[in-house]
Amino acid sequence: MLKGLLVLLIFQCLGEAISQLSDIPISGPIIGMLLLFLALQIYPHQHLTSIETCSTNLITHLPLLFLPAGVGIFFLDPEYLNQWPAIFVSMILGTILAIVITAMTMKLITENRHDK
Repeated sequence: MLKGLLVLLIFQCLGEAISQLSDIPISGPIIGMLLLFLALQIYPHQHLTSIETCSTNLITHLPLLFLPAGVGIFFLDPEYLNQWPAIFVSMILGTILAIVITAMTMKLITENRHDK
């Protein structure tokens, strides 16, 4: 598991470095994830087992990583308190939009796999 965590952190750091040095408007973890994806496409079985073990354990504890962000909502400045309707609507619409786009993407991917 430690080897998998090290690989994930290396790719995140690479992504952060590329993001900071190139001034592109994409976050470092996203760039790191794309680099990891490309590395796994080129070398599919090199570190797959260790990354899979580490990822599974991280996903198991994923709700703990979102807890600080959720608690932070309760400590907003008073100027944001009258913005609750807009915050609520954007959260609901954002969630619905994410679910719809994910479903459409999965449908396209599965249809393309069945066509081959």
